[in-house]
Amino acid sequence: MKLKAKIVEEVKIPDKTIIVEFEGDEKKQHFEVKCLFSPFYKEMKKSDLWILNIKMESEIFTDPNTDKKSYFTHLCKKAELSHTNYKKD
Repeated sequence: MKLKAKIVEEVKIPDKTIIVEFEGDEKKQHFEVKCLFSPFYKEMKKSDLWILNIKMESEIFTDPNTDKKSYFTHLCKKAELSHTNYKKD
């Protein structure tokens, strides 16, 4: 599924995830999206708008002490620059 998202936190060299806000989300929630590429070397920057090809996968973590489950579901396969708030020289 393709979704337009704005990057809301700075991207650093070792990052394997980006924090985004999906366009049209009235609650303006922030989501962590795991990438199959380096977001830093893809030149993703805070405030950029990207079209993300999101594939949903379920990763389930069970706390061994409480048996409580946590679910992680986002995986980004591809990203295309849609629009940026930065000017390129």
